[in-house]
Amino acid sequence: MLKTRIITALIGIPVLLFILYQGGLAWTALFVLLGIVALYEYLDMMQKSGRQPQFLSAYGLLLLLLFREQTALYFHPLLMAIIILMVLECVLWYPKFNLEDIALNFLGAFYIGFLLSFALQIQTIDQPFFTMLLVLLVTWGADIGGYLFGRLWGKTKMTPQLSPNKTWAGAAGGIILASAAAAVFSYIFPLPGLNITQILIMAVLGSIAAQLGDLFASAIKRFFGTKDSGYIIPGHGGVLDRFDSFMLVLPVIYYFIFFMR
Repeated sequence: MLKTRIITALIGIPVLLFILYQGGLAWTALFVLLGIVALYEYLDMMQKSGRQPQFLSAYGLLLLLLFREQTALYFHPLLMAIIILMVLECVLWYPKFNLEDIALNFLGAFYIGFLLSFALQIQTIDQPFFTMLLVLLVTWGADIGGYLFGRLWGKTKMTPQLSPNKTWAGAAGGIILASAAAAVFSYIFPLPGLNITQILIMAVLGSIAAQLGDLFASAIKRFFGTKDSGYIIPGHGGVLDRFDSFMLVLPVIYYFIFFMR
């Protein structure tokens, strides 16, 4: 398993960075594809748990949120149309679709679509490629630091019922490594308008968001009674398994840079 994870990372990370460096349509297509696959995994977990997802309205909401800036003029009418579609599906096909189905459907599409929309928004600020690299470094730093510190010094569990392997030492390690990675990165590739203190504050907030995103994804999978969201990424599971932390880091760093500059 570890060998597969390493091989996938050695291939996947350069491909990811290449697409991000290209920017433009390639960048947009990447995150739209990730959103579509992530939502499919969510709806698939929902269906396998005995519930009835509403695919049409879910994907409509996902795409509307992903392109919310591009559709700003018509956003509210389109959102209203999607809500009406959800209501109609429940009313016309009840009890096949019930209130719980609608709520879960809306949650998955909104959570994935809204958070990933910030990946598209980052293209509109200065130095989008380096900003996205910072998002990735903070995410990976939180993940690797949490794992290493947790293995070495982790004793006190954070949320034993939700994620038994998560410890407070691991949480601290995630913050430390994410902050160190962000500091080194900002020294090599300075982001205009941000000093080292601001970078460190952003990294701390981003690391906390990364860990919360990971725990929230664990809560979703436990609710649906599954271990992994999918199997599309060898050794890593599904898109939701691999990008759960990343999605919550995106808005934190985007807003921090947006308001601090």
